[in-house]
Amino acid sequence: MDASLIYERLKALSGGLERSMYRDISKAFEEVVRYNENALDELKQSLHKELRDVSERFYLYGAVAAAGDVPIVNDFLFSMDDGQAEGSIATIFCPCSRSRMKEIFGSSQELIVETDEGEVQITAQIRPCRRYQKKIDELQNLFYENGIYWRTPYLPYVDRFGDVFCGDFNPDMAVRSVRFKSGDIPVGLGLIPLWNVEPISLKCTVFPIPAMDERNFRHTLRLPFWQDGYVVRMEQAVKNVFMSEDGLEVISEEKLQKNFDLYRIAVHRDIKVPHYPLTSNIRRMRHIDRQADNAVSRIRTKAEIGRIVTSYEAADGLELAGIEEGGQGSVSGQGSRYQFVPKGREKLLLKFRVKKDSFLTEDQVSFLVEEVQSYYPQFLVTGEISFGEESEP
Repeated sequence: MDASLIYERLKALSGGLERSMYRDISKAFEEVVRYNENALDELKQSLHKELRDVSERFYLYGAVAAAGDVPIVNDFLFSMDDGQAEGSIATIFCPCSRSRMKEIFGSSQELIVETDEGEVQITAQIRPCRRYQKKIDELQNLFYENGIYWRTPYLPYVDRFGDVFCGDFNPDMAVRSVRFKSGDIPVGLGLIPLWNVEPISLKCTVFPIPAMDERNFRHTLRLPFWQDGYVVRMEQAVKNVFMSEDGLEVISEEKLQKNFDLYRIAVHRDIKVPHYPLTSNIRRMRHIDRQADNAVSRIRTKAEIGRIVTSYEAADGLELAGIEEGGQGSVSGQGSRYQFVPKGREKLLLKFRVKKDSFLTEDQVSFLVEEVQSYYPQFLVTGEISFGEESEP
């Protein structure tokens, strides 16, 4: 209720008794209005929590930046780099196609290395940076241990980094630049992969209380960013983890306050990515997608497969031009999570037309193939890429 309206009404009243009665009535109405406003706000928050896709806290984002461009204070993207592999003379980044990168990893390469003492031509082996994949595998295991659904990550930049090994190269020489002798592939030096995962340590700020089983203790961890996702390193003493209104609850054998190691998965923030576009495995959660997720069984139609494909941001720049039963393409899924399905299953080919080509096109198709595979494990799903063709009706 508007305070000015109450004031005008009180001025219009002549008797003191009338004014007193109106003042009491207006206070009662103010309480009713305030209660309704609070109830409406609580209802909005409750509906927001119900409609919000809980998994959006655990989507993974990837980017590339120069080591010196990563800000010290950053609440969204963090470095995946822990230093150069032992024996490697340099770590390079090659913005080329997925298939070309496999060829680079599979054979010796003629490189020209610029050092403080001039250019040196070497024959080297370029190997994938396993330390980055190891971080992803570790995070995947923590998702499983914390009971969080693990989605196929779309972090294609990680696969473009390689460690250069050459036994004839003098390790005392500082490497300034690296390029292929053929000159057909650009090479980046001093770049690192970024993702939205930060290792943190939190301590229970209140005294641990006995858990319901009367054997373990509940540690309440106050979260620095409540909207982000968190997974806890499941030590032997940790029995369970769950969220509450107070924060993250860790059920542990520990009786005293202690620090717990976690990974924070930051939700998307607006931040400038200096070199290459931000990638993610995020889904656009439309109403139809929520309804399909809650369905008891999934229908097998071309329209449904098209809905699955277009629900991912990774599909930008691609068009699902056709679906062929019994066909097989050259692009397979990247995760290979469904090898347990018996061989001889029916094949399903997804035909993609490229609207905007980039060196990540094969990775996009591979990711989408893997996601469709997860929805239809009874099929062997592959993909095919075409350029400049008209869509099938």
